[in-house]
Amino acid sequence: MHRIASLILAVSMIGGARMTLAQSTAASTARDTTAVAADTGTFHMAKSPLEAVLLSAAFPGAGQVYLGQEWKLPILYGLIGGFAYGVIIQNVRYHTSIDSINAENAKMTNADSIRANEFVSSREFYRNDRDKWWIYLGITYIAQVLDAYIASNLYDFDVSNPSPSPFESYYDPVNRRVGMSFTLRF
Repeated sequence: MHRIASLILAVSMIGGARMTLAQSTAASTARDTTAVAADTGTFHMAKSPLEAVLLSAAFPGAGQVYLGQEWKLPILYGLIGGFAYGVIIQNVRYHTSIDSINAENAKMTNADSIRANEFVSSREFYRNDRDKWWIYLGITYIAQVLDAYIASNLYDFDVSNPSPSPFESYYDPVNRRVGMSFTLRF
């Protein structure tokens, strides 16, 4: 029994030493990748959130390019293009319905003015729908500026696992089993 306790203590000490070593290695790597003033010990962000926001505000997607997230541009410009297309189509339909109403009212007959009033509901629908597409465009613009701000603040954040734990649990969804594994590394 004494040997098992000694073995567990030794394994936990090795694991603790590995974790401390990995954390100090990760910390030194983080210091190398971010701008840390050696003499003052203060942290300086590698990418400026203000610059990312101003770039995105001036030209949509420029903040994402500044942060090295070019993969977001097709998504962003796809949304902008789709919403702009909706604005253009509904604006054309809105002005066409206005022209139809004016043409019917210009005939100056009672039947034609009744027919012109039938076009009013479609005119209102096209105007409201066009305005919704403008709102979608505005939300997309604000979202990309916020995305640049958040991504610039998280740019220096390290999400890598510094040292894997010797104990890991897992769930197997195929067999619907829960398990635990123990790994010793030398």
